[in-house]
Amino acid sequence: MKVIKLNGNPIEHNTVAAIGFFDGVHLAHKQLIKKTIEIGNKKHLAKAVITFDIHPKSILFDLDYYYLTPLKRKLKLFEQFDLDYIYVIEFSKQKASLTPLEFINIYLKNIDTIVCGYDFKFGVRGSGNINTLLNDTRFETIIVKEVTYEGYKVGSTHIRDLIRSGQVDKVKEVLGDYYSIIGEVIHGAKKGQMIGYPTANISTDGYFIPKRGVYVTLTKVANVWHESMTSVGHNPTLNCRIDLSVESNIFDFDKEIYGEIIEIKFLKRLRDEIKFTSIEALIAEIDKDKINTINYFKNNMQ
Repeated sequence: MKVIKLNGNPIEHNTVAAIGFFDGVHLAHKQLIKKTIEIGNKKHLAKAVITFDIHPKSILFDLDYYYLTPLKRKLKLFEQFDLDYIYVIEFSKQKASLTPLEFINIYLKNIDTIVCGYDFKFGVRGSGNINTLLNDTRFETIIVKEVTYEGYKVGSTHIRDLIRSGQVDKVKEVLGDYYSIIGEVIHGAKKGQMIGYPTANISTDGYFIPKRGVYVTLTKVANVWHESMTSVGHNPTLNCRIDLSVESNIFDFDKEIYGEIIEIKFLKRLRDEIKFTSIEALIAEIDKDKINTINYFKNNMQ
């Protein structure tokens, strides 16, 4: 699989490509990609995905946008599919101002087949849609219908709503796996060590962060998964951090891992973040969290 930044160049001839932002690479995205691979194999075409490096909202509204899968992670997830190319459009205000026809003429005019979701929009202010593509006779357009689960549209918005509300245990059915964050282990206040619960704090640059609280998690260090519990919040009892922290207490683990890249997978939310009146009360509650986490693994992961 080769990653190509388009930089104003059109897609090569004899290519079938799925197009979209693909944040999360969830089950609906996977249907798009699988349809693309199916068509590519049948018609002997190069199989590709066209995506964007950053979300348009971050440019159009000057927002700090947080992702289910930042670009580097998204590209890694694409590797699990039988794709030949990943085309990345580097978004900018200039590209946001392109009309749908200009967008097609720059990027899609040579393509054999484009595959997209039923609600795909493109061009200035989202003025282009599936009808724009279907009406262009230079290429074939395949539309993938809405994918639903338990009455909800499978999409990044629904997944974000689940994560934002702490319902991480429901994410797996629509994402295809539990939600996880990958980041470098960074130095924290080290107050967890003082109370017998050392934690690995990770950098979460660019990631969408779950609701504050304590979670049952799995933490991967050096390609090995470990049972763990993870706190998301501001540590109000110990040090009242201004910035939000994600820190994992990895069970039966005592290695020095500062600077290493680890992954934290969120399985179940245990409770809200609480400001305790004493360190002793905090430790007693964390003791309960550990028991509840161990019981979760015993009852659900065997």
